[in-house]
Amino acid sequence: MADQKRKIYILGAFAVAIIAVSIFGYRFLAGENLFGQSKTIYTYVDNAKGLIKSSPVFLKGFQIGTVTGISFKKVEDKGYKVVIQMRIDEPVDIKSDAVAQIMETGFVGGKAVRIVYDPESDAPTLPAGGTIRGESINIIEAMVGSPEEIQPYAAELQKALTALYDTLREDAKNPRGPGLGKTFHDMDIVLANLMVSTAKLNQLISNTNRYLGPALSDLATVTHTLKTSNEHIATLLEQTAELTTKINRAGLDSTIITTNETIKTLKNTLATSDRAIGNLNKILRKVDAGDNSMAKLLNDPQLYNNLNRVSRNLDLLLQDMRLNPKRYIHVSVFGKKQKAYVLPKDDPAFNDTPNH
Repeated sequence: MADQKRKIYILGAFAVAIIAVSIFGYRFLAGENLFGQSKTIYTYVDNAKGLIKSSPVFLKGFQIGTVTGISFKKVEDKGYKVVIQMRIDEPVDIKSDAVAQIMETGFVGGKAVRIVYDPESDAPTLPAGGTIRGESINIIEAMVGSPEEIQPYAAELQKALTALYDTLREDAKNPRGPGLGKTFHDMDIVLANLMVSTAKLNQLISNTNRYLGPALSDLATVTHTLKTSNEHIATLLEQTAELTTKINRAGLDSTIITTNETIKTLKNTLATSDRAIGNLNKILRKVDAGDNSMAKLLNDPQLYNNLNRVSRNLDLLLQDMRLNPKRYIHVSVFGKKQKAYVLPKDDPAFNDTPNH
């Protein structure tokens, strides 16, 4: 029995711990400060669209708190308003005449609360649970400030623009001056030239149109001809493909290799011919220089005359053998003695001119 009660107590304590942790975690995720000291203040606006719980609260760009609640209630003498509850976690003194502005945090971001007040104000400090006035501002006001704040800058800008306009107007009145007037004068000249160029261009286009029609007609004729010749072109392409296939099948690679080998052999032959021609040139130079027998045979007249004389004597010998064979052949059947040879009076061997 005691063990059963003990288990019940343990189970109850465990359940209480789980509930406490859940509440703690929920409040922590909701943005509540669970450990530090904080105070709660309120404000009200007509429209709080985009503002959610846990939205930040800023003072001079520094986050001092968080929005903890948004409700729709009736405010005394104000009617129904959107009441915003804010928890201030930082130890700052907020004046009771401060204003809570609902502003955009960016073009695509959410909304936040910005507290604005005059530090030199004599208003008392806002107590915990107090309420301050609220308003909604757009993103432009959030970036550059309220119209009252930018009014001095706008006035100075207006003065500067007015002075600039007056200066430009005075310059525009003087077309020969170094300022804007000369620029406008030059622009007028440029525009006039542009108008003349445009007129000439229009005339050129008009003249071109007269020839453009026939050219387009011819182009249409050519296009029609190509369209009607598609079958012939397709047939030609097929035949070209078949020819390419046949060339590939004909062993063109081996033919090219054989041709290359033939060219290589021809180069070797030409090289050998060059060497032979070189040797022949050497021989001809030696012959021309008279350094050998061939040169002497070609260039020495005495050798030529001797050879000519030998040839002539050989001719005479053959002639004499034909006319007087008994001088060279002795045939004696009965032992008859050969007659002595009588030298002719006009022996051709002793004549300078051969007698044929």
